[in-house]
Parts: sequence; structure tokens; C-alpha cells
Amino acid sequence: MLRYAAFVLPLVPLAIGQSPILPTDDCPILGPSFPSDFDLTNSMAIKEAIAAFPSLIDTLFEGEIPPLNKSATSFQIDVFSTQTNTSIYNYSHTGDILAPALTAGVLDDGTQFRIGSVSKLYTTYAMLNVAGLEIFDHPVTKYLPELAGNTEPSDKIIWEEVTVGALASQQGGSGGFLLGTATCFQTETCDVQAFLAEMRDIKRPVIPAFQTAMYSDAGFGILGRVLERLTNQTYEDALQTHLAEPLGLKFTRATVPPTEGLNALAIPPGEGELQGFLSSWAQDNHITAPSGGIYSNTHDMRLTGLSILHNQLLCANTTREWMKPRSHTASLTMSVGAPWEIYRLTIPVSPNSNRTRVSDLYTKLGGQVAYSAIFALSPDHGICYSILIAGETAATTDRTYLRDLVGSTFIPAAEFAAFENALTNYPGTFADPNNEASNLTIAVDEGKPGLALPSLFVDGVDWRSNITQPGLQKPSDLFSSRLYPNGVEYPSEGAEPQPRTQVEGGEGLFENGCTAWETTGFFTTSDFELEVVEGRLMSVRMMDSNVTMNRVSDEVLL
Repeated sequence: MLRYAAFVLPLVPLAIGQSPILPTDDCPILGPSFPSDFDLTNSMAIKEAIAAFPSLIDTLFEGEIPPLNKSATSFQIDVFSTQTNTSIYNYSHTGDILAPALTAGVLDDGTQFRIGSVSKLYTTYAMLNVAGLEIFDHPVTKYLPELAGNTEPSDKIIWEEVTVGALASQQGGSGGFLLGTATCFQTETCDVQAFLAEMRDIKRPVIPAFQTAMYSDAGFGILGRVLERLTNQTYEDALQTHLAEPLGLKFTRATVPPTEGLNALAIPPGEGELQGFLSSWAQDNHITAPSGGIYSNTHDMRLTGLSILHNQLLCANTTREWMKPRSHTASLTMSVGAPWEIYRLTIPVSPNSNRTRVSDLYTKLGGQVAYSAIFALSPDHGICYSILIAGETAATTDRTYLRDLVGSTFIPAAEFAAFENALTNYPGTFADPNNEASNLTIAVDEGKPGLALPSLFVDGVDWRSNITQPGLQKPSDLFSSRLYPNGVEYPSEGAEPQPRTQVEGGEGLFENGCTAWETTGFFTTSDFELEVVEGRLMSVRMMDSNVTMNRVSDEVLL
């Protein structure tokens, strides 16, 4: 059974003369528009995206100023689905210059790369598996008392004011590693106690804690030590015990993998040995490893993403809380989590529409010398992707071009696939077999998110009249009722439509037309349970009245 909720939204006319791309008039609470409980590979939208993707990659190689150097860049792309728990698309490219670095002679789903700062996500995930979200509220000095002692006024970090959560969400103000720590592997002087003393006695705050998000590699060096104290293990052992082993990650580790039977893109460290540029392969540093030192492949990254969205290690409530913004940035379309980089995408609600809705993509980017990685989850669509890249510009331009191309190809395709699936399987007329006066219709509208509920009668009474107020017109004149798979209800206050902000095609600085989050559940609740059999909607139960209405027609009878 799928759990739905009624959202009753003000009808807003399309303003003439506005931007050709406009937000949808319906502004519900954040979440999916349509269910994603189907095999994406059967959808026309995904098939078209897969067919088009190779030529899109070619455009990155073949432009007058190509963003990607075809001969000096190698990458592995994996797009996967939470519904089938499998890849729905893989793409590999091996640059001629880097071909000798493939230890198994092939680039595939099992090829190991360095994943750079995606390591921060693994560090946080392991820590949450050990201690739960409550650890985010603890000061780091609870676990690392060696950091305590700085007091006001001071140009040092007052660690008693810095929580574990502040560091995980890049709000600890601790900035990057000092050069000596970042390169200590070269002189074999990497020492945890020396690092902690350096962070207490030498490191200056970049910004006060919790003022805003400020990227902090050194903060994750501290979190690695917190994980060590929690587990009484080294960081590498804690990563294996509390993440890799429970998830079956056979190729994810914080030290260079052994050479026997190795499938990796292992660019030799040092300048000029293979390719003429520096490489971080095998340049391990256990101090910085929690921030950017992990090795992995797309196979293990797929297992990691699926485990998060399927709540394999964390309970569902913990996952939901973890995958939330913890700070804004100066961008209207990007927020920061712990340590998620959350991109607020504006995507068309249906294939032929210029109306858009907001959908959040939870990502983490990583970069090491000659390597980079992208990890992205879309909970709205049950579609995710990872990209591993190697080459001289892997950690600079390559990762953003490839992240954007994969995301802009497959995330809208997944939205369109959900629309396509809903249009095929959900519309119709439903009635109580014991009482024809209880009936409803469900429709799917081009350019509008969610399932339309143009009529709903219980014992002959229009249910929508239950949310009107004295003096208002009949509901059909004021409201558009829609269903979303969110589990709560949004009954509108019934006020006249208010303008959107200038950035969303309206006027002025303030948002007055997106009030779903304020009014959801304010008056009443009425959840709907939808029974889907072999992908097709067959009955709808209105849970408040305990009335079940079965499909009587594929037509939308109004």
C-alpha cells in the first residue's frame, strides 16, 4: 500500500508576460510529486536519457574549448535505483594517457579510485552508526579533552564551544589543515597528539562556530579522532568495523589497497613517472584520512547510497534528520548538511511543461591530487549516481562538468518517468461498492505536480466543503485538490493567491505564495491509502472515514 495525503491548494492563474520558465502554481511541502515504486528502466524517459547520454559526453570532449581532455581523463559513472537496488546505467571512459595506470587492464564498476572529500560522508556515517545523532550535540572536548583550555579573549579556537555536529556540518570554523600536517606522511611525522596540540595552540579560527558554513578539512581530521575515541580503534579499523563490514564494502578503505589482484586506476605518485602531473595514489596520511583519504569504487558507493536510503544501518527517523540542511550558503540553490552539499534543483514537473518545482539533491564532492568523486542521492525519485574521475584536472573542472551533466540528464528523466508512470496507472474513477454516493476521481495533469483529486464525495457530501470557511465560495471555485506521497495533509486557508518572489517569476523580495508548510495539518487530516497491484492503482481508502473505493472506470468522470 502507498500512503498519500490530500493537499488542497489555491488556484493561481498563469500570468501573461512572465518568464517562460515559471514555478508551478501549486506549492506543496517539499517532497516527491509522484511515487517512485516502479522499475525506472521500463520508462521511456529513462530509455531516452540513456540513449542520448553518449552524445552528451562527446560534446564535452569535442567543443572548441573542450571541458574534458579526452586523452588525459578517465572516469566511471554509475546511475542506480533504490527500487531495483541495481545500476540502471554505467558509462566508462579511459583516456589513452592513463590506460597504463589500470592495474587490471580495464575500467569498470570494480575499479578503485581515491574519493577525496566523499570520505567526509563515510566518516560521518560510521560515527552515526556508532553513536547516533545525539552525538552531534556533544562538544568535541567530551571526546578530546586535549583540545580544551582556550578562553576569551583569544585568537585560538575555543573548542568547548564547538560541537561534533558543528564540525560535521562545516560550521566549526576550523578551516584547513596546516601544511605540516597535510604533508606529514612525507617525513613520517604524522602524530595524533601533535595534531591535536596544533589545533589547540596554533590553529586560528576562520570564523566563529555556527556563524555560517565554511569548508573545513581540519574539522574532519578532528572527527576522525572522535571516531577513534568512540570505538577504541584506529580510524582505518573503525571504518572497516562500523561501515565497510556491515555494508559489505569490500573495496572501501583508508589505506592504499594491496597490489595482489588489484583492480584500480593507480596513477603512480610523483611527477613525470607516467603522465607528467602529480598524483596522490598511495600518499596515505592517517591524520587527514577522515577528511579525504579513502579509496573506493562505484560498486561500493552504490551499496553505500542504497544503505542510506533504505535505512540499513540507521533508523528511518535518524536518516531523515541526518539528510536535512544545517546551514545556508550565499546561494539560493545550495544548502549544507552534515556533510551534505544540498542542491535545490528546479525541474519541470512534466515532459512538455514550462512549470517547475523544487527538488533537493543530496551530494558530496571530493577531490584529491589527480582524483575526484561525486556522490549524489535523490530521495524524491529513488535515483542516485556516483562518478569517479582521474586525471590532471579531475579535482578542478572535470568533476563539476560531469556532476552537472549526469544530474541534468537523469534527475529530470526520473521526474518524467514518475509522471509517465502515474499517467499510465493512476487516473480513473473509484467508488464504494456498497455505496455509490461515496466516490472520487483521480487525474494526472500536464504541468502540475501530484495526483489531481477533482472530485471526492463521501455519502454524497463533497469532502472539500469540510475545509471551507463561512462566506467562502464553493471549493471548486477556489481550490485545486492534489495528492502527494508525503503522509500529511495540506488544507489551504482559502485565501486569494499571493505573488511569488521575483526570483520565481513574480515581483518583490518576499515569498507569499508558498504557504503549504505553514498550513499543513492546521485544520484536519485525511490520509489516503492507495492499493497498487502490478503497478496499477486499483483502490483508494479514505482513512478518516474508513471508506474504500474501488476502480470502476479508467475514465476521469467529472
